[in-house]
This record gives sequence, structure tokens and C-alpha cells, in this order.
Amino acid sequence: MTCIAIRESLRRIILSSHSSYQRERYSGGCKEKALENTKTGIVSKRDEEVLSGNACAWCGGDFSDASLQSGVQSTYCSRECAEEGRLRRGGFYASTRIRSQLFSVEGGICQKCGLDTNALFLRISSLQPAERLNVFCNANWHLPKSRHALENLLQNPKEGDFWQADHIVAVAEGGGGCGLENLRTLCTPCHQNETLRLSHRLRLEASSNQPSSQKRLGKMDIRAAFWRKPHKSHNPKSPD
Repeated sequence: MTCIAIRESLRRIILSSHSSYQRERYSGGCKEKALENTKTGIVSKRDEEVLSGNACAWCGGDFSDASLQSGVQSTYCSRECAEEGRLRRGGFYASTRIRSQLFSVEGGICQKCGLDTNALFLRISSLQPAERLNVFCNANWHLPKSRHALENLLQNPKEGDFWQADHIVAVAEGGGGCGLENLRTLCTPCHQNETLRLSHRLRLEASSNQPSSQKRLGKMDIRAAFWRKPHKSHNPKSPD
């Protein structure tokens, strides 16, 4: 089986396991749903408990007796809900949490080319700016095209410049609101390539969904819209 076939099989498996087809990066939990219900005026008793902090913000379940003691402020009812909630609910630190959890599983190893991005980052950080360019070239790194971005990478490299938490099934294709099962580590060049492929797929999908009349119009030679067959003149041709 080819790599493309394996990827497509994985995409189908992940999508079939999702309870819904989501194009939003974060799915939210019971607290977000309770807030939505507040806007529509259909707040339940459980929604009120979640919003008042007396029930889990992720699953809506009851807190333990220890969590309900005076002076204790709890958001989640269990460690599992805390991990899922922090990963999927979004918020200011969501991307950092996702990267941290993914790094603990894959250690910064690109899942397409096998590059150890963390080792490369640590090596680059230990060098002087004048030495960094050669290391990038030896690693076949795709350097930024803009001069400003290249200078930033050489002068002040950051971990986020070296690897990205990539959605195996893209958010735009229904892979939003996922957990770690739909995430993988990609080095920045591989992630850029995947983004280009996604853009190409979305353009093809948009084109295939166009009405047939628009497709024909899109394929028509524009010169045909202006060309007219000349009319035969009834008058005899004038002599030179």
C-alpha cells in the first residue's frame, strides 16, 4: 500500500470515529454549550450548575466531595476531563497545551520525514547566528523566502519555528474538535507542504461543486465571447 493510500485510509478511520463532522478547531465542552444555551434561552438546571462552577466544565459531571470543600475551586471533575478540556476547549493557552501534550508523545520527531526537530532547535540555539545558516542548509531546511523572516530565524530562533502540531484530517475537511488521535508532529517545511496540498484539494473540491454551467463558462475560451462570424456583403467588391 502506498503512503497516499495509507494516509487516505487513516483519514477515513478518524472521520468515521468522530461523532460529528467539525470545521472548527475547538469543540468546546459543557461550559461552552451552557453559554450557547444561555443565548437561546433554553438553560437547563445542569447548565446552571456548570456556569456557577458546581459541575465539570468539560463533561458536566458532579464534583467529588473534596472538590466541593470550602476554599477549593475546581474546573474539572477528573484528570481525564482536565486533559480533554484543556486540549479541546481552546482559549489563550490552547496551542501551547496541544504542543506540550503532542511533544510528550512524539518528542518533536517529524512524522513524515523523520527529522528530530527538537535536536535541530537545540543545536541551532547553541550556535552563533553566522554559523546557523550552514546547519540549516546541511539539514535541507526550506528557509523562509522573505529577508525579514530569514533574519528572525537566524538571529532569534524559537521552538515554534521548527515544528507544528498538524491535523491529520484538516480542520477545513472536518477534523476539528479533535484530540491527540488526529494530531501529529510535522517539521515546518513538511507542514508547509501539507498546507499547500490542502489548499490544492480545497480548490479542486470547490471547482467540482460548481454548477455545470459555471464549469463550461470557466473552460470557454474568452475570445469566443467576442468573435463573430463575418456577414457576407451583398454589394460587389469595389475595384482597387
